[in-house]
Amino acid sequence: MENIEETVGAVKSITKVAKYYQISFATGEEARLYVLNSHVFRYYVSPKGIFLDYPEPMNPEHKAKIVCKNENEYGLEYFEESSLKDDDDHYILETKDVRIIFHKSLGTMEVYDLRRDKEVFSELKPLKYKNCKSTQTLRQKGDEYFFGGGMQNGRFTHKGKVIEIVNTNKWNDGDVASPCPFYWSSYGYGALRNTFQPGKYDFGKKSMNYIETTHAGLDFDIFYFINELPRDILNDYYELTGNPILLPEYAYYEAHLNAFNRDYWVKVTSDVNGAILFEDGQYYKCYQPNQIGDKTGILESLNGEKNNYQFSARAMIDRYKKHDLPLGWFIPNDGYGSGYGQTDSMDGDIQNLKCFADYALQNGAECALWTESNLTPKDPLNPKKGERDLSKEVGIANVVALKCDVAWVGSGYSFGLSAVENATDIFVKSTRNNVRPFIIMVDGWAGSQRYAGIWSGDQKGGEWEYIRFHIPTYIGAGLSGIPIIGSDMDGIYAGGVKEINIRDYQWKTFTPLQLNMDGWGHVQKTPFTFGEEATYINRGYLKLKSMLMPYNYSIGYEAIHGLPMIRAMFLEYPEETTAYTLESQYQYMWGPNILVAPIYNDDKLGENSIRDGIYLPDPNQIWIDFLTGEKYQGGKIYNNIITPFWKIPVFVKDGAIIPSTNPNNNPYEIKRDIRVLTIYANGTSSFVVYEDDGITSDYLKGSYATTKIHATGPVSNKNGDLFIKIHKTEGQYKNIVKERLTLLQIMCSKAVGRIKVSVNENSIRLKKVHNSEEFANSEDCFYHDENFQFNPYLKKYDETKQRFLLMKLSKQDVTACEINIKIKDVSNKSIIYGKTHVDNGIEVPKNVRQIETGHSIICLQWDDSNNDYNEVEKDGVIYTNIKNNFFIFNYTNAVHEYRVRSVVGVKASKWSEKVILNIQQL
Repeated sequence: MENIEETVGAVKSITKVAKYYQISFATGEEARLYVLNSHVFRYYVSPKGIFLDYPEPMNPEHKAKIVCKNENEYGLEYFEESSLKDDDDHYILETKDVRIIFHKSLGTMEVYDLRRDKEVFSELKPLKYKNCKSTQTLRQKGDEYFFGGGMQNGRFTHKGKVIEIVNTNKWNDGDVASPCPFYWSSYGYGALRNTFQPGKYDFGKKSMNYIETTHAGLDFDIFYFINELPRDILNDYYELTGNPILLPEYAYYEAHLNAFNRDYWVKVTSDVNGAILFEDGQYYKCYQPNQIGDKTGILESLNGEKNNYQFSARAMIDRYKKHDLPLGWFIPNDGYGSGYGQTDSMDGDIQNLKCFADYALQNGAECALWTESNLTPKDPLNPKKGERDLSKEVGIANVVALKCDVAWVGSGYSFGLSAVENATDIFVKSTRNNVRPFIIMVDGWAGSQRYAGIWSGDQKGGEWEYIRFHIPTYIGAGLSGIPIIGSDMDGIYAGGVKEINIRDYQWKTFTPLQLNMDGWGHVQKTPFTFGEEATYINRGYLKLKSMLMPYNYSIGYEAIHGLPMIRAMFLEYPEETTAYTLESQYQYMWGPNILVAPIYNDDKLGENSIRDGIYLPDPNQIWIDFLTGEKYQGGKIYNNIITPFWKIPVFVKDGAIIPSTNPNNNPYEIKRDIRVLTIYANGTSSFVVYEDDGITSDYLKGSYATTKIHATGPVSNKNGDLFIKIHKTEGQYKNIVKERLTLLQIMCSKAVGRIKVSVNENSIRLKKVHNSEEFANSEDCFYHDENFQFNPYLKKYDETKQRFLLMKLSKQDVTACEINIKIKDVSNKSIIYGKTHVDNGIEVPKNVRQIETGHSIICLQWDDSNNDYNEVEKDGVIYTNIKNNFFIFNYTNAVHEYRVRSVVGVKASKWSEKVILNIQQL
């Protein structure tokens, strides 16, 4: 392509033609503006006057398309209804919801949302194409924040930063492997550059006055989504590029992956680094073929068919059963020299794979494959040993999912998108039971979400950094239209640190995918690697995830309609500035009701580790520790939260409704004839439970069901009556279980008054029982449990005991029955940490001052006083539970106001005088 250096000039004319607005610039460029609906439009500027329906792929052989809905499929209704006005200085295009203004002399554009009477963006400069790159420059507002760009490792909010829209094929902090040319602004617009070319987005690093987005290629082809709410922007993006896949149920459980049929196990002594004790009482060490040298080893297999059962994939399944650990799917691997059989033909190997898949399924685990090679034989009529035939793997061996490795999709861009589209087509054509295609990949692009989830690549385990940077990575991916996200448990490489292993299992309980990538690290990557204590805790969290399946599956369904499962705090609390900033980068909402704050560093470790910086939003919200029942006042950032090995900071909203099920190891063990609802009564709340058959694509044809649960009760820490309505289950799907027992678990600090229950207006009398055994063996009963534990697999920790009212209603046809419950005199009173009132008798901190540090931090200090803890207010945000007489803030290059107060019990002093720090002058 020739080197052209130009800027579009004045707008010469705009004309409404058959399907679009034709725009001509005085400098010779042509453009088209397509109105797709009332708030979505495509703006396409071509210096050469050539307009393509779809952008050119990186290779002509690639069939990928970023969008899956073209202008014709949107229709012409909104275009025909739109209007064009010409005044002296502007061309003005209007739809019902959006006004687009072109400045004639400047050649720039600005866009207004008419629903809010608000400018959402305006060009600071005309479009520029220079050195074979096209660049747009927009004005930036001071309170505007930016998100998107794909999986930007270690980042989720981009104000003042530069992000690369490029596949680096690197996977650590700051790297990018799954970029996406889609970003959006908190001012209410999203932008998708319709290109497969790499780019760079500067959101204010050069200057906070503007943003500058650049892609290779002369054409500027972009879709704009004008909407106030992030969910609606993401929905607009999905309508254009395709809804994300809905995870099958088995995918919410841990997967075990390894390269069986490749490695050799050599007998060693116990003191050899990497030695593992096996069932025969001997120690062995694993060697890959290029490592074994002249040693004598035993080759692995899938089924133990070479008299090597303890080194087989089947034996690993047996170990999960032995340790009573959930396992939803298994990838025995078919790449990197391992294959999936040791016969002399591809068809023989596929039969060997089928034998393993049958065994896995008998034990509740689905079989998937991992690929780094082509999916079909070069000569389908004469397949060779070592080749692939995905259609046979799916159709004969009942493989249900595919992991596409970097060796296959590593080029990314249009190649990666074409590859997973091709794999999906094979799945759809070959599956015998309409199993929904499930693919995970690296190196995605815009549109990948309609075929695949993304895993974050290959990293080292055994390092806190591995957990730290993944938290904002996951958050940012969800904001980029990539809701299905995962990474290897404790990394693929290295490992060997017990607490990091435990902490990784804990926080990934509240993530979509858990991939146990074994065989490359210093130790085996399993939940039972680190002995009895770690196995107990890891089991407890894997079981907890299995119990939360109804909740997880419901928010997974929400994710295909705009709200990711892992939600940035502002998706639930859009009015709070802290939710948009780095103050919230190490926590997230898991759906609408659960807040997760992982342990991600070794600042304050030990049996009673400490987690700082937990932002609990909304001063009117009470947050309840999910594991202990302790309550915290919202609207503050908490420090010094004690988190022993077994405990991760997880909070539920007071008022939440959490559907759950029995602890289980795979979807086949779920008791479908029991539904469990845990209710934290506080005001009015509701939740909609989504369900389908869990594995097929029939949900796309409407084969699913939903149940709305509604609760109205006293506000937090008050007494009052609680009303619960469980609506009839709406909808149908294959094998739906209609007759279900209903178990309600209601947080309640004391015995309640009278309970009234009606089913379709027919009264049901409940019997009061007096112990948990009697409750377990009765129906239509209730029991006030003083030692309730939500998760029985963490029962040895007494701190998990809470007070709950338990109610059990006998089986009813949930599709035909509406249940109404009234409970008199419900009370959920307890201490609320962080809830204080001002007492003039508490001494106000004195001599508040800034201490020079010489680093990119601010240390605020004050004279110590006799108190329980201190609180610091920075620009209206309260940091609480500060045990020292100083506090450290990150250097933010701005003017900030600080003040401090002391707290004794529930009494707080007045605030100190404000200290104003101009960081630019320090």
